[in-house]
Amino acid sequence: MDETTDPREPVADLSSAPLPTASTLRRRRNLPLQALRFASFNARIVRMVLKGHH
Repeated sequence: MDETTDPREPVADLSSAPLPTASTLRRRRNLPLQALRFASFNARIVRMVLKGHH
């Protein structure tokens, strides 16, 4: 490994990444919405697994 590089230096520069909007943050904190998304994602995975076991 090259000793001249600082190991604390970030791998990716995220300083110019866009910040989430207030609406996005509200949706991320909405527990009923998260539960619905969780259930729908799990249903898709179960359907995919069951479809593969025919």
